[in-house]
Amino acid sequence: MNPWIATSLWLLALAVPGATWLWLVWRVPPQRDPIIAVWGTWIAGIAIAFPTVLAERAIIDITGLADPIRTFGSPVSLMFLLLLAGPLEEAAKVAASWPAFRSSHFDEAYDGFLYATASGTGFAVGYSALQFSAGPVDGGSVFRIGTAFIAQPLLASLWGYSLGRVRQTHTPTVRFTIAWIAASIVHGLLAHVTTAHSVLSRVATVPVLLGLAAVSFWLARDLLSRFGRVSRLPSAVAFASLPPPSLDAMRRALHRGSAPILFHWIAIGAFTTTGVMIVMVAGAVWFGRAVGLDFSAIESADTSASAIAPLVLLTAAVLTAFPVAGYLVTKASRSAGVLEPALSAALAIGAVLLMLGVAAPVALVFAIAFAPIAFALACAGSWLGLGRS
Repeated sequence: MNPWIATSLWLLALAVPGATWLWLVWRVPPQRDPIIAVWGTWIAGIAIAFPTVLAERAIIDITGLADPIRTFGSPVSLMFLLLLAGPLEEAAKVAASWPAFRSSHFDEAYDGFLYATASGTGFAVGYSALQFSAGPVDGGSVFRIGTAFIAQPLLASLWGYSLGRVRQTHTPTVRFTIAWIAASIVHGLLAHVTTAHSVLSRVATVPVLLGLAAVSFWLARDLLSRFGRVSRLPSAVAFASLPPPSLDAMRRALHRGSAPILFHWIAIGAFTTTGVMIVMVAGAVWFGRAVGLDFSAIESADTSASAIAPLVLLTAAVLTAFPVAGYLVTKASRSAGVLEPALSAALAIGAVLLMLGVAAPVALVFAIAFAPIAFALACAGSWLGLGRS
């Protein structure tokens, strides 16, 4: 089939979930932006995906990087995705949303999230259509492209939030630059992880996508509160007894004010986090061996339940250690905020990344992908330890 005909067919097929996603985000606020502005940004996202993907392919062809880029753990692949592909694609999404950002329609804080999602979903449709039409469709390509399709609008919401905060001046700040860089780094790491044809890569992307979705929801909720209302999304009802804290509340919890920073509890907390992690992993291994799991299957490319189950168990054990440790450190230190537990978790994560960088550089990529989730879980556990609602 002609590549452009195949691309057109994939565009039609992928436009349905992309448009549905944007339609749900568009209908959330009490006052909806004009159809032309929102859906025009979506179309701009689709259109800009074509020159972006074609430019990436041209660079790959000229430099002869086709094989190294598809090799997981390759420094060339990691550098290409972190320094070129990730920033280029995030910049393209910013460019698609820029006319709306500079227009008079961009007058509410939530508009930053809305138009970033519009450009992100549009870019995801165009990018995925080009990728699917470029080669045979198999399990590996569906996993890799499907992950990108979901992640594109979620990553855009990171810098979209910062644009929403400067809706009055229409001038990006340092906060936007930091958010854009963070989105580009996560973008590149996620793209690199999905190049691995192993069960480990498939398991690793799940918490990353869930973490991005949670952050995206949290950012949207914070911007919607500026409308004087709470999001219509169901979690506000499902977790009414324990509503997620607002960003302002988290900033107050991280701010020490006149109180001194308890440096000794940062060190104690790092050791506590490491100890809880070891105990949780040991318990997971004991439980797994008791029920007959084969942990050696993790290193194989097998995607059966026998290989996935032990990996999921170990991952869950490690991630569970962080909220538990955050809660224990907060209670033991009687801290008035989450600063010390957050810094102790960051210190423990840094130590783990350093050890993996020396002992297992390939595993370091997965650890970096999980690090933000572990840090967020540690802060959540510390928040519970404060005894606040």
